[in-house]
Amino acid sequence: MNGWKVIKILLLGSFAGCITSSVFIFVNNILTKDSNLDLWELGVALSVPVLVTVAFFITTKVKFIILLPITYLTLLIPTLGAVFGSSGSEPFWQFSMLGLLGGLVWSIPFALWSGLRTR
Repeated sequence: MNGWKVIKILLLGSFAGCITSSVFIFVNNILTKDSNLDLWELGVALSVPVLVTVAFFITTKVKFIILLPITYLTLLIPTLGAVFGSSGSEPFWQFSMLGLLGGLVWSIPFALWSGLRTR
């Protein structure tokens, strides 16, 4: 097993999840200032994981096909669940930490698969 590759994917997946969650909350707050989220605004907000994945792909050279599911799954499970259940007065760092933990959890299968695959 390639241990360094596993650790790299786990760290980058965690960081990508943190950035995805943070940017999504920031964009969501900007787009919902009028207390109305239109369909095009939802499309912009849901494109955040793609932009984060492209930025990470360009800077770190980790495979695009690994980062894209991690960012979208992080957006889906911890981030959107917390956004829908929140009162609106939660601190910003709370969503960042949820994204960090979500990215770590979702990157575990990809890291193990990648580490076992390259022998």
